[in-house]
Amino acid sequence: FFFLILILLGNPYVSIFFSILFSFVFFEYEKLTSKIVKKSQVFKILFLQVIFLFFTIFKIYKIEIVSLFFNNDITFILIAVFFNIIFLFYKKSNFINFFLSNLIIVSFFSLIVILQSPNGLYTILYAVILVSTMDIFAYLGGKLFGKRKIIPAISKGKTIEGTFIGLASTILISYFIKDLMNFNDIYSLIYGFFIGILAFCGDLLESAFKRKIGVKDSGKLIPGHGGLMDRFDGYFLVIPFLYISIN
Repeated sequence: FFFLILILLGNPYVSIFFSILFSFVFFEYEKLTSKIVKKSQVFKILFLQVIFLFFTIFKIYKIEIVSLFFNNDITFILIAVFFNIIFLFYKKSNFINFFLSNLIIVSFFSLIVILQSPNGLYTILYAVILVSTMDIFAYLGGKLFGKRKIIPAISKGKTIEGTFIGLASTILISYFIKDLMNFNDIYSLIYGFFIGILAFCGDLLESAFKRKIGVKDSGKLIPGHGGLMDRFDGYFLVIPFLYISIN
C-alpha cells in the first residue's frame, strides 16, 4: 500500500526515498555483523549514503561525470564497491558477508537507474508484484501442501512443493501483467520464471547469511515480518537482473 502511494507520487520522490532507505538497510546489515556498531561502520554507512544521494541527484538532473572509460552508473558503482571491499578486507569478512554487502550496493544503483528510465516506475511495480507473488504463494503452498524440505540446512521452512507453487504462480501473474512491461507472451513467461527463481535465491542467500551469524530475523522494525533485509532480500538479485536485461 505504501509503495503504491510512492508510485502515485512518482519521481523524484520514489528515487530519493529508496536512496535514504538503503542506508537503513546497510545499517541493519552492519548491526547484524557486529554486536556493537563501531565508528568505522558508521563512517562506512555515512560515506555510502553520500554516494547514494549524489548518484540519485546526478540521475535525476542528468549530470554526467567526465570519464574516459565508464559512464555515470559504472563509475559510481565502482567507487562504492571498491570502498566496501576495502572495509570488508579490513574486517576479514567471510564470503557470504562479502557477496551480500556488495550485492546490496549493486541492487541500489540498479534500482535508481531503472527508476529514472522512461518506464521505470512500471518496471519496479512489475518486480514488486512478482516478488510478492513468489513470497506469498510459496508460503501458502508450503503450508498447505509442503512435505519435502528443499534446503533444510539453510531454511527449514521452504519446501519443494511450496517453491514450485510459488514459481508457477509468479509465471502466471507475469503473463497477466505483461502490459506493464510491453512484453509479448513468451517474454512474460521467461521473465516470470527468472524473477521467481532469483527472488527465491535472494531469500536463500539472506537465510544463509542469518544462519551463519545465528539470528532468525534481520531486525524488528516491521512487527511480524522482521527487518528491512527480510523484506527486500527477494529483490537483491531481481533488480540487477532487470537492470542488465532491460536497460
